[in-house]
Amino acid sequence: MRKLLVVLVAALGIAVVWVAPSPSQAEGPEATVEELVAPDHVPGWDISWPQCGKLYPPGPVAFAVIGLNNGRPYTTNPCFKHQYEWARRVEQQPAVYINTAFPRPGMLEAQLGPWGTCAEDDDWCRGYNYGYGLALNAVGQAQVHGVAPSMYWLDVETGNYWSGDVWNNSQVIRGAVDYFRERGLPVGIYGTPYQWRIIAGTWQSPGIPIWTAGAQGVDMASERCTPAYAFAGGTVVMVQYYDWGFDTNYICPGTEEFFKHPELHPILDGPRGRTTSQGGAQLPYWHVVPLISN
Repeated sequence: MRKLLVVLVAALGIAVVWVAPSPSQAEGPEATVEELVAPDHVPGWDISWPQCGKLYPPGPVAFAVIGLNNGRPYTTNPCFKHQYEWARRVEQQPAVYINTAFPRPGMLEAQLGPWGTCAEDDDWCRGYNYGYGLALNAVGQAQVHGVAPSMYWLDVETGNYWSGDVWNNSQVIRGAVDYFRERGLPVGIYGTPYQWRIIAGTWQSPGIPIWTAGAQGVDMASERCTPAYAFAGGTVVMVQYYDWGFDTNYICPGTEEFFKHPELHPILDGPRGRTTSQGGAQLPYWHVVPLISN
């Protein structure tokens, strides 16, 4: 197995990262200079319960968004503590995302809340109470873990349960947004324009930060920092794209006024990326990856 070097070619603004290859990489082609990009473009990632017991994103990591829930509101990501500690190795206050959905019939979480005591057939009332409560639950989980996320992202996707009425569905989002804003906590919405129309119709929360999904590669992600990919009356500040087997993220330039950009910790010795240890130990070597996104 070859010894590895980290060579910074300052004149060209190129980071050449050599690593000890894993057995699966040892016979493969090496990365060329043409495959690498400027060192100030490092990926951001989002991970949650699907990565429990699996490898985390490889190589350099600029920031991360960690899922609080186990796929549904009012649940707990069993790996949250470990994943958040992993993210804290590179970022001072990693953001989190929380799942949203419409309450199924009989759910106690929807019956009582700031909208009042709801009748079982009053979905307008039930939606608001449920959304307000899922936000309260998420903040409570963060406090139990002793963390203060820089951002709470509301994950609004068709994969979870929703009613057939967009106005009742929108009450869930309204209730959650109201909870965060009443407490001065930063909140944004994750999703796509298409899914948003299906779930919440034309409901808007003017000025809210939007994290939009669906891009393929960093170039397409950078092109989606426009109103064409916004929804809910908000502004696109971050774009998710799929790369290296993980959900990767690009922060749109010039969006600091809409949400707090990640604050990196000082450079640490050793890798700042993937770990297989349940204790968060650093790996002894980098893997070869292009430094992509920001």
